[in-house]
Amino acid sequence: MLDILATFGGWYDLPAHLSYLILAISFFVTNIYWLRILVIVSFLFEIVYFSMLTSYLWSGIAWDLVFVAINLYRLADLLRARRMVNLASGGHLLRTALPNMKDEGLAQLVALGEEWTLGEGEALTRQGEPAEAFFLIMEGRTRVEVDGVRVGAIGRGEFVGEISFLTGISATATVVADGPVRLIALNRDRLAQACRDNAEVSAVIHEVIGEALARKLVSANRRTVADVQAQAG
Repeated sequence: MLDILATFGGWYDLPAHLSYLILAISFFVTNIYWLRILVIVSFLFEIVYFSMLTSYLWSGIAWDLVFVAINLYRLADLLRARRMVNLASGGHLLRTALPNMKDEGLAQLVALGEEWTLGEGEALTRQGEPAEAFFLIMEGRTRVEVDGVRVGAIGRGEFVGEISFLTGISATATVVADGPVRLIALNRDRLAQACRDNAEVSAVIHEVIGEALARKLVSANRRTVADVQAQAG
C-alpha cells in the first residue's frame, strides 16, 4: 500500500492526473463546445500516459482514439451549424428570437426558412384563411386587422402566425405589411415535422409561441379596458 502511495505522485503519473482532472472539470461545464474540447484534451493526456507505461496499454489507447474521433466529429458538426447560422441572412435575429435554442436547432430552422420581401399592403396572413407559414419579421412593421379594424402592430424580431401553427385553425387576423418588410418564412408543415423529429426544436418553438400569445393576450386585455373606459367617459 505504501509503495502504491509513494508512486502515486511520480512525474510519469502527471499525464494521468491531468487527464482525470480535466475530465472532472468537464462535468461542470454547460457549454457543449467547451465540454467536447475538454473531453478531447482529457483523452489525449490519457493516451500520453498509456504510452509512457513500460508496456503500452494498446487497448486503452485504441479506445481513447475512438472517443477522440467521435468528439471531433461532433465538434465539427457543432461548428458547421454555428457557421451556417452566422452566415445566414436573419441568422443573428433567429438566435436573438430563440435564445434557448442550440446552434444545431437554429441551423435546422435556417435550412427550412425562406427569406421573403413584401411591399406596402401585401398580406402575410388573411383572417379566416389557412396560414401557409410561421413568420419572423426581420425588418419593417406590419399592422394587424380583425374584421377590417386595426388592432395592433408587429415589428422586427416578432413572430406572425403562431396561433395557426399551434392549433391548425385558420388565421384569426389579417396581417399586412405597413411599408417594406423583410421576413423569414418557415413552412408550417415542414416546421411541424422538424418539431416532431427534434424535441429541442419543439420545446423552444412552443415556448416562444406561448410567450408571444401571452404578450398578445395582455395587449388585447389592455385595449379592451381602454375601450370600456372610453365608452364610460
